[in-house]
Amino acid sequence: MSKWGLSYKSVEILTPEEWNLVVDALEELDSRAPLGIKGGRAVFDGDGSTTTFYISHGLGTTPTCVIVGKGAADLPDIDYWEADSTNIKVVFKSPPASGSQNVVIWWLAVKL
Repeated sequence: MSKWGLSYKSVEILTPEEWNLVVDALEELDSRAPLGIKGGRAVFDGDGSTTTFYISHGLGTTPTCVIVGKGAADLPDIDYWEADSTNIKVVFKSPPASGSQNVVIWWLAVKL
């Protein structure tokens, strides 16, 4: 028996009371689902002086939660990141070295 008072009934038709329990369970689960979730890998060219990189997250609203990480071992530490309705701003403590596609950042943005 579930916490909503439901148990497996095989192919029997649900009573109105059982149907209401199913609807209650689905509404509770729906309220837990995020409104949006996007993530990926952003790649930039380092120039030896730029410390700030912007990633377009595509949610159309400011995320509730953002996680970023270094996608390449030789990158300097990330100082901080912040997000608005369009971008995730990632700031390194020192500039990544010059190179082609050497700044790799993985990211995840969630709107609850």
